[in-house]
Amino acid sequence: RVTFDIRISRQDGTFYVRDDLDTSIPENNVSYSTLTFELFGMLCPNAVSQFLKYVKSVGVEDPTYGRSTFVGLDQGTGLLTAGNIAGLEVTNFGGAAALQYGGRIVSAPLWVESRSPATTTATIEPSLTHSSLGGKGLLTHRTLDISPSFGITTRSTPELDASYTIFGRIAPDSNLREFLRNMEDIPTYSEKGVPGDNVGNTVAGSIFATQRQLFRGAAKSFGDGRLDKVYEGKLLRRVEVTRVQLVEDDK
Repeated sequence: RVTFDIRISRQDGTFYVRDDLDTSIPENNVSYSTLTFELFGMLCPNAVSQFLKYVKSVGVEDPTYGRSTFVGLDQGTGLLTAGNIAGLEVTNFGGAAALQYGGRIVSAPLWVESRSPATTTATIEPSLTHSSLGGKGLLTHRTLDISPSFGITTRSTPELDASYTIFGRIAPDSNLREFLRNMEDIPTYSEKGVPGDNVGNTVAGSIFATQRQLFRGAAKSFGDGRLDKVYEGKLLRRVEVTRVQLVEDDK
C-alpha cells in the first residue's frame, strides 16, 4: 500500500496562510486529503513495480510522485489525470521514446505485463474492468505509455478497458469520498466555456472567465510553464501531492 498526501489550492492558486479571506466560502480554503493506494501486485506485477519506482525515489535528482500534480479531469470519461511530475518529459533517444529529467535520460520501460505487447487488465483478468468495484477510485495506466502519469476513475468507464490497465485502487473510505467530492467541485477549462452557458453573457460565464484569469495569473507566479498551457479538461485549481509513503503490510 502507498499513501498520498494531497492538497488543493484556493481558487486563486495559493496555499499559504491568509487571514484576509472569508473562510465560510469553500473556494477560499485549502483542502487536504490522505489517500491510501492498494496495489494489485499479484495481478499486474510489472505495472506495480513501475509505479513503485516513483514512490521509492527520494533524492532531489530522481523524479518522484512526492513532487507531482493532478492536472486534468476528462469530462467525457470522468478520468482524473494524476502523477504529472514537473521536469519529467518524453523525448527521443536513439530513435525511441524515452524520459528525460534534470538533463539526463531516465530508465522508462513499458508498464505492460509480459503476457503480450499490448496486454490490458481486461485480458489478464476479465472480471476486473473499469466498471468493477463501483467504477470509482480505480488506478489505471494507459497501455504502451512510458510516462508515470496515471488515471483515477470517478465513475464506471468500460470504454477504457481496451487501452488501459488497472493496477490498483484507492481504499474506498471516507477520505476517497471527500476527495472525489472536492475534485468534482473544481471547475475545468473548456474551449466551449461553461456547459450550457454563453460565456461572457451570463453570470456563470463571468465567474468562469474570472477563475480562468486567476488561474493563469497564478501559473505565471509559480513559474511553472506547464500551468500556463491550456487544454480541454484542465483543472482550474492546483492539486499537489506533498508526500508519498510506502506502507508495509503487517505479516
